[in-house]
Amino acid sequence: MDGLHYTAFSEAERLALGSHWINTYAKWHWLIEPMFWGHEHVSKDKPALWVGNHSMMAFADASLMLRELYQQHGIVMRALAQHTHFKIPIWKQALTNNGAVDGTRENCQAMMAANEHILVYPGGGGEVMKRKGEQHQLRWKKRTGFARMAIENNYPIQPFAAVGADDCWDILYDNNELKETLLGRLLTDYLGVKGEELPPLIKGIGPTLLPKPQRMYFRFFPLVYPQAFQHLPIDEGALALRNHVEHIVQEGINELLAYRQTDPYQSLSARLRRKIRD
Repeated sequence: MDGLHYTAFSEAERLALGSHWINTYAKWHWLIEPMFWGHEHVSKDKPALWVGNHSMMAFADASLMLRELYQQHGIVMRALAQHTHFKIPIWKQALTNNGAVDGTRENCQAMMAANEHILVYPGGGGEVMKRKGEQHQLRWKKRTGFARMAIENNYPIQPFAAVGADDCWDILYDNNELKETLLGRLLTDYLGVKGEELPPLIKGIGPTLLPKPQRMYFRFFPLVYPQAFQHLPIDEGALALRNHVEHIVQEGINELLAYRQTDPYQSLSARLRRKIRD
């Protein structure tokens, strides 16, 4: 597999990848103690296009969500990733090994035909490479590709929201600042990315890139069926569906942020004290 073209997994490959997620992310799960709501809306037998907010650096929360969905429902998610990712040595192989493929219409359509659970982040690189002050904000602009694919293929959408991972790192220089530097120009020329998709210069624990162990919160929402938008002209219907899903995700983010303020175990120290006490 090269990640550029979708290839269906065998059952043995699905089991191997699911077991890999369970084992590899077990310690991270123990440390973070993520909270999940909405499992009643999820079914392995109801394949969907999973649409939600993209956190900074993504893997901190995506790893926990993939693990949870496999552990609780047996779902092995296939992700659509931005083409730029597959230009980066080592990283592209890591994505491919975890089931991600290049986010083309052809790959998306092939996965829908195969009844996959498909993960997509409409915010793309701009939402990953957040600027200072943009934590937990959606940056979908007017992108309607996911909605168009859902309508054209009659594929339900499973909205979800996630909170916490954007606080695992501090942004030292965002892409607005970085693109004016020599390093920014080199990255732009080498990777062929737009200025807004330049990775920010960040730090986690101390001066390192290790993520701070912020607790993470997830909510899964009921399926959104595209039939209600199919009577409209495709451009109008795709925009309406996109706006509907964006509203659901944004409301979910707001609810999770509000809950976090009341969570007595938001901090690592509080969680560790409880573990020792229990």
